[in-house]
Amino acid sequence: MKTLYMLSLFLGTALLMSASQKDSPLWATADETPQTGNDVPQEETTEQIATGPTPPETKAEKPRQGRIVHAWDGCTMWSTIFNVDYYGPRNREIPAPAASFSRRMLEELIDEEAAAHVDAISYCLFTAGWSDVPSSKITDLFPWRPPGMDAAGVDPLKVLIDRCHHHGMEFIADIRMNDRHGQRHGILSEHPEWIMLGSANDYALEDVRSMMLTFTKEVLDSYDVDGIEYDYMRWCHMFKPGEGKKNAHLLTDFTRKTRELLKEEAKRRGCDRLEFGVRVPQSIGECDHLGFDVATWIKEGLVDYVVPSDFMHIDMNMKTDDFVKLADGTSCNIYPAIHNRISMDGPNEHYRLMNLANFRAAVQNFYGFGADGVSPYNYQFAFERRGVAHRSSAYAAYMWPAALGWLRELRYPDQVNARDRHYLFYSAWKTPHVSPSGFFHDENIYLDRAQPDQEKSRRFRMAEDFSNPHLRTTMQFKAIGLADDEQLDIKINGEQVPTEYITHVLDKNGQNLYEGDPLPPFHLYVIDMNWETTGRKQPLTFGDNRLSVRLVPEERAEAGGPERGKVSIEELECYVYVRKPKH
Repeated sequence: MKTLYMLSLFLGTALLMSASQKDSPLWATADETPQTGNDVPQEETTEQIATGPTPPETKAEKPRQGRIVHAWDGCTMWSTIFNVDYYGPRNREIPAPAASFSRRMLEELIDEEAAAHVDAISYCLFTAGWSDVPSSKITDLFPWRPPGMDAAGVDPLKVLIDRCHHHGMEFIADIRMNDRHGQRHGILSEHPEWIMLGSANDYALEDVRSMMLTFTKEVLDSYDVDGIEYDYMRWCHMFKPGEGKKNAHLLTDFTRKTRELLKEEAKRRGCDRLEFGVRVPQSIGECDHLGFDVATWIKEGLVDYVVPSDFMHIDMNMKTDDFVKLADGTSCNIYPAIHNRISMDGPNEHYRLMNLANFRAAVQNFYGFGADGVSPYNYQFAFERRGVAHRSSAYAAYMWPAALGWLRELRYPDQVNARDRHYLFYSAWKTPHVSPSGFFHDENIYLDRAQPDQEKSRRFRMAEDFSNPHLRTTMQFKAIGLADDEQLDIKINGEQVPTEYITHVLDKNGQNLYEGDPLPPFHLYVIDMNWETTGRKQPLTFGDNRLSVRLVPEERAEAGGPERGKVSIEELECYVYVRKPKH
């Protein structure tokens, strides 16, 4: 059962230590009009926040492992390793015969995935009327193709599929359901009446849904794929804004018809079932608003896995358990997406990428709340610098294939739980930016001096057993706009933080574009959480915690000093250090 599964991480923790010693966070309503602009919804009080399940005290039955479904953005994966001139001039020489070189490189790509214990590749083979299916009657062929293979009559998809099967990996055909990257191609270019939101298709139209079913059937007829994944996160809107709920039944009918196609193909092949996955927004509220009736899809057994995902960024506060509860008692699995990018603030999309300790923290939260695995999305950013030289791609070129090695560790929850974890509770889409779903993902605290003595708070989730004496935790955040003669009153889960555990310093230079989201001068607050040394029990708990902050009025402001702007509390982080005792 899912409930037992989501608790077993902490069972493994007990064994390991004895042997070695918003909704997503957007607070948006799920009604027909999502939150936009600067009107961030009011958060719940501390009393309304569930603390989550308590770590169990019984022993684990056995170590577990999650499943890794790696979503491949095909052309950018290829261009980073052997440039197919997607970004410009090739980044390496192509020896003759080119087809043999390309085959070897594609096989090496899969070999590295297999060495990283990846279970399945979810390969993007359709976007905006382009596809990697030469026999398709309704799409144009992608212009970026591995050198020499078409001329030699070698199908790159078959090479990838065969190599996956050689390693016992699955190959899942990923279909981007409404990609809006640039122009429309194939049959889409012949139907301007289908267009909405610039270049997307309106799924309220039967012809659009029929066209997508036709392509799915073309893939199943042409290739020995192990399943289909519908990527609804490119882009999120299948219907005109505000029409998602009323048209949800159309998408559910479309999902049923897709399952029928998969049943027919499984019968033809003589196998029990072909896999069907969906990549959807990371909160039930967003899904419902946009017309994704995930609960029905799971209840009727239509889908085999669900990938809750932000459009571009990691969100360690994702309420994984909301999806897990929908799947409880079913065979459907939940694989939250992991992204390289951390948060959004113009003009960059965060130059800092996730490191291994960050990834551990994210998947600790996902596994801790019942996830069955994880699905890397846009993971090629870890090494995209190989294929592109412009400054905005300040990524580590040398991380191929080392970044895949990180996935090997993330597959095993007990390994993650045994090592340090660095939680980043950043706003994925900081005000005034809004997620493509139309919802805010901003839990920063904004204090208004016009409301003196006001206390505001935010939620942060940590799937940690804080009763474990071998864990040490440090918290930090950045206070922007705070005057030197002002103070902050800080509480965690309603308990006052002793001043002797707080340090804060002024960073007068702020944060530049290449360090992260650009910030003006800020005060860096650091809180040490090892209160037991003075006989106090620190207040952090497994599950949802709450940081509360109050701006302490200062005399000069009350006496009519110069008017000051708002104070924001941003970039909350928690570092969990796993101490290794002597033997």
